[in-house]
Amino acid sequence: MIGSLRRVTTLLWRELESLFFSPIAYIVLTVFLVLNGLAFITALEISGGVVSDTIALFLGDGILFWICLMVVPALVTMRLVAEERRSGTLEVLLTAPVRDAEVVVAKFLGALLFQAFLWMPTLLYIAIIRRYGALPDAGRLVTAYVGVACVTSVLTALGLFFSTLTSNQIVAAIGALTASLVLLFVPAVAADARVALVDRAMRTISMFEHFRVAFGRGLLDSGVLAWYAAATAGLLVLATRSLEARKWR
Repeated sequence: MIGSLRRVTTLLWRELESLFFSPIAYIVLTVFLVLNGLAFITALEISGGVVSDTIALFLGDGILFWICLMVVPALVTMRLVAEERRSGTLEVLLTAPVRDAEVVVAKFLGALLFQAFLWMPTLLYIAIIRRYGALPDAGRLVTAYVGVACVTSVLTALGLFFSTLTSNQIVAAIGALTASLVLLFVPAVAADARVALVDRAMRTISMFEHFRVAFGRGLLDSGVLAWYAAATAGLLVLATRSLEARKWR
């Protein structure tokens, strides 16, 4: 167990170094900050400066918020395995005394930490609101960011899975974006189905619904959190199996 933890930590530092010193990382950072700045300004204008409505639009209800959540994980993960396979460094890595699962976990954690770094500047917007005397609800802010972490976790694992399927970064990104669109919008559309069982099932996995009734309202549902944990773990298992299968081809 300790040996596995050390190997994951070593691989994690390798991934973080690769991510933070990659030109694409700063392109993603720039695009993300621009979109988030626009999202904040738009939320202020639409809400008329009402703090609760501004926070709701900025962290849950705004279209730019969901564009960031959907696009960024695909862009960050598209090169994690695909680029290493194309450059030939993946074969070197997999012949080292490390397990495939350890490689997948390290890449996943590296991508997740990098995206946490991307979201950190958004706290400045909250500080700006407080500076002018308006105090956002702390509980609502915390649950909104928990929701961001949950959705990002699932979509990052999804993007990593697609990155294991190809050596082409663009193909990996397109596959992840398409799957993310399906995962986000199909449950939202099907949630109004006339069949009660289908409606209940779709609302259970609908990310929009989770923000509408829980994360965006200052509530944490253990069942919802368990779904995100299970979905992330399942996708990481699929990514590991995909890496194992392609290694022997």
